[in-house]
Amino acid sequence: MNRPYGLSMLPKQENYQIARQLAMEALRKSNLMERARRGGGWYEPSPEGEVRIGLRYLGRDLLLSFPGGMIEAQDGQEPIPLREEILVLHYLEKATGSPLAGRWASFGEIPGGAFYYPVFLKRCKSALVKFFGEDPETLWSAAAEERGEPLGLGDAGVKIQALPFVPLALILWRGDAEFPAEGNVLFDASVTEYLPVEDMVVLAETVVWKLIKKKNAGSPQRTPMTLR
Repeated sequence: MNRPYGLSMLPKQENYQIARQLAMEALRKSNLMERARRGGGWYEPSPEGEVRIGLRYLGRDLLLSFPGGMIEAQDGQEPIPLREEILVLHYLEKATGSPLAGRWASFGEIPGGAFYYPVFLKRCKSALVKFFGEDPETLWSAAAEERGEPLGLGDAGVKIQALPFVPLALILWRGDAEFPAEGNVLFDASVTEYLPVEDMVVLAETVVWKLIKKKNAGSPQRTPMTLR
């Protein structure tokens, strides 16, 4: 499903609007019941002829309406930003329904990832290390606020279920006198069945900065998660 607009090429709000419109039009022409099934969502036809797809995204239940094109967050939650709306639409457009690979892959290992790696490094990996590297355990606390699950990787590792078939792993290694702190954001190796590479950068950046904001707000004060 080739698109003339990739997210990394869209610096202006009006171009985001075009990208959203293109993705929505592609979905309108598709089998929406099949799109919902392959994306791990749910499908609801309405008596008025409208179709709705429900989808879980970063702890929010979203409701997408067709043909109208509305995307609403349920239970009184705030709407998601336009850039994330595009990501969700691309996910539904691309989803194959393939099972998870069960193997974590770095961004550089993903086909096409090398081209976007400098952007990924700056916006995702470096930001994770900068804000959590000196005290990796704070990652557990921040992720607990977002229903993250602990992972027995690195000095602190968490799994964030971003979309039904797209988990992320955030991992940190503590620095010492010899080596600086290190970290990474990993994807299940099946991620290319669900997201274009440029959207992977957007998703990883969204998750990392969501946790940074939790940490900076001082809200995560609970006991760190226990590894299982």
